[in-house]
Amino acid sequence: MKKEEAEIVYERLRRELGDKEAEKEVEKAREYLEKHTRGLGVSVSWEDAVLYLAAERAKIKKEVKTGIDVFVKHSGKHWKIYYYPIGSFEDDLPKFGEFLEEVKRRGEEVSAIIPNMGWVPASIVLGTSFQGVKGVAVITRMAGEAEG
Repeated sequence: MKKEEAEIVYERLRRELGDKEAEKEVEKAREYLEKHTRGLGVSVSWEDAVLYLAAERAKIKKEVKTGIDVFVKHSGKHWKIYYYPIGSFEDDLPKFGEFLEEVKRRGEEVSAIIPNMGWVPASIVLGTSFQGVKGVAVITRMAGEAEG
């Protein structure tokens, strides 16, 4: 049962992150679990690592939910990268502000906001050469990390 569930979850991770990144994230989760269960006589399986990773990603996504999906694309020891999709630039600004406030409340410091420019729904009306902001990458420094 656990093996089948882990395989389904891993396939979803592979589609979302790509093969290499999914493998890397599962290995990081396994290392984390092994580090925190050392001396307890617990064996950490691949399935355990996959299910733990999925639970953590779901928890992170839930923590930053502000009425629009926010995707955590990288969550490392020092940095976190979110992708915040934008449907309507002006209409989504208040929700984006709420998202930034939530990130700050959790002790993360925003280091950069990078727009993802490209084809947007207005391109249908204004022509395919019209480009808009499709979303933004928000790069944050984890709590307690000094610059340098």
